[in-house]
Amino acid sequence: MKCNKARVWITLIALSATTSIVLPADPVPIVFGVFPRWNAQITVRDFTPLATLLGRELGRPVRIETDKDFDSFMRRVYAKEFDMVHLNQMQYIHAHQVAGYRVIAKTCDNPSCTIKAIIITRRDSRLMKIGDLRNKTIAFGDPGAMVSHILARSVLSESNLRPGQYKTIFTKNPPNAILAVYNGEADAAGVGTYVLQQQEILQRIDIRQLRILAESRPVPHLPVAVRGDLDAGLVRRIRHILTSLARRPDGHEILSKIGIERFDAADDRQYIPVKKLVEEQVSGR
Repeated sequence: MKCNKARVWITLIALSATTSIVLPADPVPIVFGVFPRWNAQITVRDFTPLATLLGRELGRPVRIETDKDFDSFMRRVYAKEFDMVHLNQMQYIHAHQVAGYRVIAKTCDNPSCTIKAIIITRRDSRLMKIGDLRNKTIAFGDPGAMVSHILARSVLSESNLRPGQYKTIFTKNPPNAILAVYNGEADAAGVGTYVLQQQEILQRIDIRQLRILAESRPVPHLPVAVRGDLDAGLVRRIRHILTSLARRPDGHEILSKIGIERFDAADDRQYIPVKKLVEEQVSGR
């Protein structure tokens, strides 16, 4: 009971509010876990339209659940509490290895459907290259963040700046890492390129005051995976709905709420390079 009280998660039953729609024939919900990349309210707000459409198309309710932080979310992934999960690349590798989840799609916000990490600082600082960050404070989103920690840290390592040669702070999520730099709480931050495009950031700071020092190699974008024992027919339908969304008249608005252009089909092979990168960074600690 104490653990349940401590858990911070928000549930959304994706049922149409239109009275003319018949209730889904199958009342058993599909539980769709979304990792806490943003805060819980933003996560629910952005995924509500997608959950509603999935529920309508699949003929059963879809319940969106998120959690207070990456560790809490992943404990539920390992316990196989979710039928579907949207998570980061490193989380997927662990979800696949530990709990048997299988990637079926990935989010795309650019033609290559890849994502990069960047190291940013303020333009009014004297920090002009990665080497200038020696003995400085660098903010990362979360220890479990793929782009805003592991991938960003690889940029530092490739410039011969190793852990221990700079001070690390974690801010729970990537937007807070940017804010830490902007407000002078950190000298630099590691984030994904996508974060600078988020309305949450654009409404709060002037991104023209930030400088990009370096960027990482690209990795496949964020995956959507399903539990390994989920019905194969249901999985095919989910994949089809996701990957055809950009071609639907009502699809663009749903995708824009999540901040992407489309979903592309994906499989585990695409994330093998990410697994190698994670292993390199873990062994380099």
